[in-house]
Amino acid sequence: MARLSSWALAGVLLAAVPAAVPVAGQGQTAASPQPQQDKNGKQPPPSRPQDHRPWKYWQGDSQKEIGITEKQSTEIELIFQSAMPRLQTTKQKLDKLEEDLSRMMRASVVDMSAFNAQLDQVNSTRAELYKTRMMQLYRMRGVLTPEQRAKLQAISDRWEAAHRKSPENGRR
Repeated sequence: MARLSSWALAGVLLAAVPAAVPVAGQGQTAASPQPQQDKNGKQPPPSRPQDHRPWKYWQGDSQKEIGITEKQSTEIELIFQSAMPRLQTTKQKLDKLEEDLSRMMRASVVDMSAFNAQLDQVNSTRAELYKTRMMQLYRMRGVLTPEQRAKLQAISDRWEAAHRKSPENGRR
């Protein structure tokens, strides 16, 4: 469940900005640093640059490692792109609603029914964003074979292990 939640949160955060044109088909921009190799000599999924570009595992080196065909890659990209307008619109709506809620929180006096209604709007919009992203991810995952899903999970696990924060250094 924790893995699903972290993927969902990452997905929601990634959905805020449209995908950029990848450099050399790897989903990275020229200014992006190259990822370090993990203990097994494999490259984990790239870290997200500041502009929140998603990791397109269906392109570049990951596509080859997972064994995704060009047909599968095209189908996954279509699913990804078809959900982006709704995700972007919902994310913009959520940002505005959260900004309004923050303004209400800072006010010295607020009508409690208005505050409650704003809070309900924020939460329902956040749920809508989460649901849209999860449906997008589920549809994308459905294009892969069980073996490809296992390879994708292995890449993800390597990335998480490489970026896992330990309690002794004040993280996670």
